[in-house]
Amino acid sequence: MKPLFILLFMFGVSSALFAQVNTDSLWSVWNDTKQPDTMRLKAIQAMAWSMLYSNPDSTYSLAQQELRFAEKTNNKKWQAKALNVIGSTHNLRGNYIAALNSYEKGLAAMQEAADARGIAAISNNIGLIYRNLGNPPKAIEYYQKDLAIQEQLGDKGGIANANNNIGLIYNDLANLPKALEYYLKSLLQHEALGEKYGMALAYSNVGSVYNSEGAFEKALDYYQKSLALRKELDDQQGIATVYSNIGQLYKEQGLYDKALEYYQKSMLIQERLEEKPGLATSYYNMGKLYQKQNAYTIAISWCNKSLELSRALGGLSAQIKACDCLYENYKAIGQNGLALAFHEQYLTLNDSLQAEETNKRLEQMEFARQVMADSLGKEEEKLKMQMNYQSEVRRKNRTLNILLIAGLVVAALALGFWSRMLYFRKYSQIFQNKAENLEKQQLLNEIALLKTQVNPHFLFNSLSILSSLVRVNPELSEQFIDQLSRSYRYILEQKEQSLVSLRTELDFIQSYAFLLKIRFENKFNLLFDLPEHLLDQYKIAPLTLQLLIENAVKHNRMSLKEPLVVRVFIQDDFLIVRNRLQLRPQREHSTGTGLNNIINRYGLLTDRSVWAGECEDAFVVKIPLLYN
Repeated sequence: MKPLFILLFMFGVSSALFAQVNTDSLWSVWNDTKQPDTMRLKAIQAMAWSMLYSNPDSTYSLAQQELRFAEKTNNKKWQAKALNVIGSTHNLRGNYIAALNSYEKGLAAMQEAADARGIAAISNNIGLIYRNLGNPPKAIEYYQKDLAIQEQLGDKGGIANANNNIGLIYNDLANLPKALEYYLKSLLQHEALGEKYGMALAYSNVGSVYNSEGAFEKALDYYQKSLALRKELDDQQGIATVYSNIGQLYKEQGLYDKALEYYQKSMLIQERLEEKPGLATSYYNMGKLYQKQNAYTIAISWCNKSLELSRALGGLSAQIKACDCLYENYKAIGQNGLALAFHEQYLTLNDSLQAEETNKRLEQMEFARQVMADSLGKEEEKLKMQMNYQSEVRRKNRTLNILLIAGLVVAALALGFWSRMLYFRKYSQIFQNKAENLEKQQLLNEIALLKTQVNPHFLFNSLSILSSLVRVNPELSEQFIDQLSRSYRYILEQKEQSLVSLRTELDFIQSYAFLLKIRFENKFNLLFDLPEHLLDQYKIAPLTLQLLIENAVKHNRMSLKEPLVVRVFIQDDFLIVRNRLQLRPQREHSTGTGLNNIINRYGLLTDRSVWAGECEDAFVVKIPLLYN
């Protein structure tokens, strides 16, 4: 049995529209011009879909009205929907060229409307057309487009259907491993959704692949699962199909009694449903089953029934199989005259079938030629339009250029001279002001640095500590003197510099921190969290850190129980200096000279500002770092 496929003629519309609809009510909505355009379009499309199988001519007429109205209102999405309906009517009639033309126009309109779900549905229908025309590569191409969009939308049902359709193409190509891969994907997705009809279909398709591969136990397992779901859904036609598949499986294993049991179950349902094509196949299966058991007379009876029904239905393939069955069985019982008669019928019918297939192939080739010709014609027309347009543009441009070039040149020159004059005037004044400000600020900076150099309080404290250390710990005194001299040497060396590397400033601060630790012992600690690779990347103004650390020491109390901890780290191109607020009960009056000095210096060095203030229970200063 060839696996079933999923057809997505519709999108954005419930499948319930194929059931009985209130046509009068929908017609009333369509003719009511006071209704919103979308409501009217929905109504006429619902009517069109409801008649697709029963009255395709009416569906076509309604879809044409829908298309004209959508074009009048310039609604691309509804133009695409109408073209999709029109393509579906052509598809049902077997007019694949017209169907493909409508679908492609609908796809282009849907792409303009950027409706992904609609693009997926039309791509699926184009894939179906190419499958009907025997062009598997093109069919897979469009089914893959459908699958990609469904995955993007997260539509699990659409993904499952697309995987099933791709599996069908590989099944047509007899690539059973690939077909099985996509059928199993579809099955897992239907199981996740709990969609029982889709699960039943997928179980049946997977079973058919395993049956074709001779893996009968696996095939039977999947057929039984499909059968259980179809019984739950009361899908009588599906039940009959699965019974027939199981019968075929048992026949191939030589279990003729079991095969007969399931063939008979299938026929009972088909007779009740009057499902004549299925009955013709079942009669033939019964004939071949009895032939396998050498019961030739019974086999002839069944094959005759298959032939009579096939003739009434006009199915060439079924008649050919029935004639071949009769030929083999009459030959087996020695009735060579009848055997020859049926063999001649077989040959005649087979010639007709081959002629029909040849005509179909010719139609496919003609279709491909027309598609290519249509595509080339469109490209040629497009190219011609582009050339005409470009020629017209060039003609107009030549006229305009002659009139405008002289004026534009004069205007451009005048504007250029005027703008450059304004530019130089403006930036000359700016540079002059900046130069004056830099000179003034440089003087202020030098004064501030000199104040730092000769800070009597700092020097007095340092010498007092040194005096005490000399008597108590001469070795530590030598270290203290060394670090003190390095600190003052740095202050003297950097007083003329605007910027130093972060590493240079850090080396100085290590010496300065040593002096503070000797002075305050375990009451003070300075912590650095500065990545090594950034120390040479950034620059800062010299003595920035010294001023900030001295500021923290000056205004905060410290003790062994509550030591003063100053943290220095980098965050978002800023150097952060942070200490917990432990303000002294009686603080020295702050003039703000140190912090203002830093703010003013950085105001001249960068557009980014220094930020200082309290943050929760800490005092924080953010210094903008400059790239080296």
